[in-house]
Amino acid sequence: MPRAHDSLRNIFANTLQHFGLQRVQALSLDQFGGCLNVRPRRGGSSYSVHAWGAAVDLDPVNNALRWDRSRAAFARAEYEPFWKIVEEQGWTSLGRQRDYDWMHFQAASL
Repeated sequence: MPRAHDSLRNIFANTLQHFGLQRVQALSLDQFGGCLNVRPRRGGSSYSVHAWGAAVDLDPVNNALRWDRSRAAFARAEYEPFWKIVEEQGWTSLGRQRDYDWMHFQAASL
């Protein structure tokens, strides 16, 4: 897999190309929630994937940490092309894998 920087750049470029700027904004895919945050995992002592700069959160207002697919915006069908773009670059979504933290996607697992 390419370095996180390169693949993340590809995710954002491909997302913009697929949706266009107006649709990206309408879907709140431009709402940054965080990336590098040197901290332990919630409820643990090992470092979070965010501590390594290998995770990104988008639109936390509409995709709260504990929300499942019944509430999270990113679980809706209109986001499927975005998730395909993310997965094509080797990143994974906790929302799609575990049905929580839909704002979060990561380039690595710890």
